[in-house]
Order: sequence, then C-alpha cells, then structure tokens
Amino acid sequence: MRGIVSVIIPTLNRPEALQEAVESVLSQSRLPDEIIVVNSGNDKLTSNMVSDSKTVKIEVLDFESLGPSAARNRGISRSNGDFIAFLDDDDFWHPKKLEIQMGYLEQHPEIYMVSSRMIPIGGNIKIKKEPWISGDLFCALYMKSLVPTPTVIVKKEVFDEVGVFNEEIMRGEDYDLWLRISRSFLTAHLKAPLGWVGRGAGRLSDDKIDLRNNSIRILKEYYDPERISRRKYKKRMSELEIYLGREYIKAGEMEKGKEHFMSAVRLNPLSLRPYRYLLRYLIRDLSRIGV
Repeated sequence: MRGIVSVIIPTLNRPEALQEAVESVLSQSRLPDEIIVVNSGNDKLTSNMVSDSKTVKIEVLDFESLGPSAARNRGISRSNGDFIAFLDDDDFWHPKKLEIQMGYLEQHPEIYMVSSRMIPIGGNIKIKKEPWISGDLFCALYMKSLVPTPTVIVKKEVFDEVGVFNEEIMRGEDYDLWLRISRSFLTAHLKAPLGWVGRGAGRLSDDKIDLRNNSIRILKEYYDPERISRRKYKKRMSELEIYLGREYIKAGEMEKGKEHFMSAVRLNPLSLRPYRYLLRYLIRDLSRIGV
C-alpha cells in the first residue's frame, strides 16, 4: 500500500537556499504528498513565496525560533503523513531519493526508519546498487553517528512510542532520537549517498565542542550493557574524548585539550591512537615553552 509522505523543512532566514531545497523535493521521481515548511525567521513566508507547485501541497507555519527540535516537532504534529521525511533548508535531495527509500520501505514492512549517506554540495552522485544494512542497528548507530537527518524517512507511528525530538538539546538532538528509534525498532541504512549537505552560515552543528559534549551525555544515557560491550563503550567514549581534545586545542584551550587526551588514554589504554594525540600535545607544549 502506498503511504502518505510528509516532508518537514525547518528554515531560518535563508529564503534562497530554502527555495532550492524545496525544488529538490519537487524534482523527485516519486513526489511526496505534502511539504511543511516551519519558518522560524523574521520574515513572513507564504507557500507561493516558497514555490508555486500545483502538484504537491505546501504549507508554511510561522513559528517562534526555539531551535530545530521544536520546529521539526511542530511539523510532525501538523503533518498528515504515514511517513515523515526531513530536510534542512540548505541541503538537497537526489531526484531518486524518495523513490529508492520508499520502495525499500514498501518491500520491507518490518523496517520503521531508513537513512542514507550524504556528500558535500558539488559532489557527484551516481545511482547504482549499493548495500543496505538493516535490522537491529542500535549498536552500529551507538558506535558511529551515521544517520544524517536530511536523509531520514520514518513511520509516523514510531513517535507515539519513543517520543519526538528533545527540545532541551540544541546540538545532537537528532542523534538522540535516532538512538531511541533504533533501540526499539528495526531500521535500515543505505551506504550510498542520496543527498547533498550544505555549508550554510550559522549551522548549529558548527559548534563541535558542544556537539561532542552532548554526544557523550546521550551515549551515557543510552548505554545498554546487554547490547553494547564495556570494551566497545570505552572505545567509543575514548574517540569522543580525542575529538574534544582536538577541538579545545584548535580553540586555544590547551589545558582542556590535554585533559581530554588523558581521559581518552584512561578509557582505552590498549589503543595507540589516544597516546599519539597526547604525545603531539606534549611535544607542542614543550616547543611552546622553549624546552
């Protein structure tokens, strides 16, 4: 049975990028049934300002700027779809994105969420047969944040059980939701890209320190020793500590960088990787003080 597909696009003061994003949806080989644009910007938008499509219903909701989680949740609550797809206002879909993913969902009714890779704008996407990974992907998603939000299609009924985006999290809120979904439902991920990720100014994900700190808090909350071994847990946490150390060094906060490299070593003492970063720091620090 062909389900109703709703596409939710939060936007904030990027009207030209928004129009391109919407056009990438309207250029799909399989069109959605509705597009809901949640406008948190200063300017009022109308559906005619976004697109003059005669084939797809477009609704614009003006909504106080309370972050991407609140905007997406407003779109979910307003949607009529059986399936909810997400897109950001500066990202774009490949023309066959919906056709490929909806085709997979219809052939595999046991799957409740699908996603794919994305590549930077300007990259070339060639549609060819690429492997799907599917089933219980909680462990895979726990060990690596491999689900880009603009590639996700999820059955709306899922939100009744696991809830929607956590509006108290400003960065990493999508990772939090995908872990909740994959913990309770079977999901699938296509290893091929089906979209292009933008580089718009002011993207929330640009604050990498806050993002990594949130990731650590999220992973601690969802750690399940029956599904994630202690060894894998410590390895994952060690990697995040390395990322944090690197970001603090870039920000000029050398002592904080060293603290995170030390923490990475303590978490995964049998791996050479955290030692390499700690050693680089020590060499750099000695050079700085002229030793």
